[in-house]
Formats: sequence, C-alpha cells, structure tokens
Amino acid sequence: MNKPVLRRDIQPITTIIKGRQMIAFHDPYRLTEHSIALDVNTLPILQLLDGRHDLRDIQTVLMKRQGGGIVYISEIESFIETLDKACLLDSELFSDKMNRLRNEFTAQTKRLPVHAGRAYMADPDQLSRFIQEIESTLSPENFRAIPGTVTGILAPHIDIKTAGEVYVSTYRHLKDRQYDLVVILGINHHEQDGLYSVTGKNYLTPYGEIKSDREFISSLKELVPEGTLAQDDFGHMTEHSIEFQTIFLQHYLGDSFSIVPILCGGIHEFLRHKKTILTDERFVGMVDAIKKLLEGEKGNALCVAGVDLSHIGHKFGDQLPADTLLPQATAHDKTLLSLLAQGDVEKIFQNALDNQDRYRICGLPAILLLASLLKGSRADILHFETYRERETQSAVNYASLIFSS
Repeated sequence: MNKPVLRRDIQPITTIIKGRQMIAFHDPYRLTEHSIALDVNTLPILQLLDGRHDLRDIQTVLMKRQGGGIVYISEIESFIETLDKACLLDSELFSDKMNRLRNEFTAQTKRLPVHAGRAYMADPDQLSRFIQEIESTLSPENFRAIPGTVTGILAPHIDIKTAGEVYVSTYRHLKDRQYDLVVILGINHHEQDGLYSVTGKNYLTPYGEIKSDREFISSLKELVPEGTLAQDDFGHMTEHSIEFQTIFLQHYLGDSFSIVPILCGGIHEFLRHKKTILTDERFVGMVDAIKKLLEGEKGNALCVAGVDLSHIGHKFGDQLPADTLLPQATAHDKTLLSLLAQGDVEKIFQNALDNQDRYRICGLPAILLLASLLKGSRADILHFETYRERETQSAVNYASLIFSS
C-alpha cells in the first residue's frame, strides 16, 4: 500500500487504558472482531494517512520529529499492515468487506435494530420499564398539554441514556393519539449520493415490526427529480437517528402506523459554494412530493425529525474547549430553534450560510425539510439541553419541539 488512507467514516476516540492514554476507533459497520487501541503517540502517523504521503514521506516526517533518529521502513509497514487487518484503512480489504456487507443488506427485507442491546434495551419488557420509570419521575407541573392535533416532533438522536428524559417527555405527548403514517427524517452521518435516502424495508424493534409504507415510497420515487434520492438504501443499515425514534413511536402508538424512513444527507455543497438549497429542484421537488402525498392520505399523519444541534470542542476539531464556545453556540442554537418555531425556512438556511455551519449542527438538512413540511403549524419548544464530555472538553446541544395544528 504505497499511500495509505485512514478511513474517513471511523471515529477516533481518546481513552485511558491501564493508565495509558490511547486512541480507540468507533467503526459504525463493525467490520472486524479484532478491534485495536493505539498509543496516543501514534497520532502523528495517523495524521499522515491521507493518501498524499507514501511510506518514505512518513519515515522522513517521523525521523525529523525524533531529531534524526532512525525509523525503519519495515516498522512503518508493519504498523500499516496492523491497521489494515483491523479494517481501519481505505484499502482493498475494506472495499471487499463493504461490498459484501452492502450486498447482504440489499438482500434483506427488514432493517434490523442494530443498536438494541447497546444503546437501549433489547428486551421489550425491560425497555418499557425503562421508559415508564423515566415518565414516572417527570413532574406533572412541567407537562404542557398540547391542544389540537400534534403534526410534528423534533427530538434528539443523541444517546438515549444521555437524553432519556427528553425523549420520554417529548414522545409522551403522543399517548392516546392515533396515527396511520409517520414520516421520519433522520440524518445520514456518512456520505450518500443524492440529498435523501429512502428505504422500503420494514424496521424491526424490540417491540416487533413497523411496516414501511411502500406505496407512499414508490410514489415518492416517481415524483421527485432525478438525483434527489440515493441509488440505494445502504445508509439505513447502521444509522441510529431513525432507529431511536422508532422505539418511542412504537411504545406510545403501538402497531397502528406505518413509516416512511428518510435519511437526509449533508448540505455542505451548498454552503461551500454559497448557494441556497431552497431553490434547488431536488429540495423543492422533495418538499412538494411529500406534501402532495400527505394531502392524499386518508388517516392522520405525523412528521418526526431526529436531530442534534451544536457539536463543539476538541473532539469535533475546535482549538478551544467547549466551555469557552458554549455561550455563543447556545445563543446560536436558540436562535435556530426560534426560527424553526416560526417556520422561517429562509432565515434558517441563511443563518447556516452566514456562519458556514460554524457549530456543526447535526440535523440541518432534516430541520430544513421538517420546517418546510410543517410551515403554518404552531410550535412549542419543550427542551433545550447540553451534554458535556469532560474528558475531551467537548459538548453537544440538543432540544425537542412539538408542532400542532
């Protein structure tokens, strides 16, 4: 491997193992059982695995860092081979495994609950008790009854154990309500072709199976312009932003509804080129198509978006710690939520354009689509919270809203 490349879809995580500072890796596809952790001193090598440096380049840089000490090519080759065996490199081995995984997922008729047993309980009784116990701790005085029909929900997609109270206190507004269709907007945390990815696979949860509305999805594919949708639905395989919503929806609504699962891709191509997405035929076509199909629905429909807000601090590439950046990020996010509550899609996007998504809103494409679909609905901001990760001096803001008519 002449110019090795570290995979862009893995997340390095700094951790302490037996008193040593180490770098572990989160692989969303879990391609190997042989996970590895590296000494933090290997970070300079990892930073050179960008496809621009060959082994001689890496050797030269390391020798300069060590004041001219000898670094053998064989040592670098051995290190690179170790990374490749752990599927951490964008290599032939990685490509082969990914192709097999993609083919396996394509052949499946159901989307498995891949985060059950890790992010939340896989046993339905335990999961129900977890939700009920949180609900029992919520103060009745803080519960605001929503008049009229609930038309939409914005909820987090951060770890359920972190934001369990926000999930439960938001989704409990659906108790004793009836819906026939739920359009769920998630975020694809990986690259995808097309602005959106839709799957007709039924979603499995600990509670059973939620059917995808294949007739709705088929009509949607026919209505939107070419290039709007990804060529396949592989992004849904491990993505948690929709999966987390399905368990709360099914807990409170039972089996009465079908879903349209839509993963929203990044919009940074528009931000980089300072172009608006709001006049792009793919975005406009998606909004118009979903609205048209929802208007043709005979039963009650609900729109849900699973999004998080600012991601700041060292973990996300900032030079400054999160505590320093948090006041500005929080002010920004509250402005964003206010614009969302007002249904001002234009100002939401203009805000992102002006600051070039400075605070890394993990949900901006879904927010724009949700705001467009629910324009004219009343919105109540229920929660605004911050998760702080002290060891990395990083933070994530998240919130929840209820839309009603």
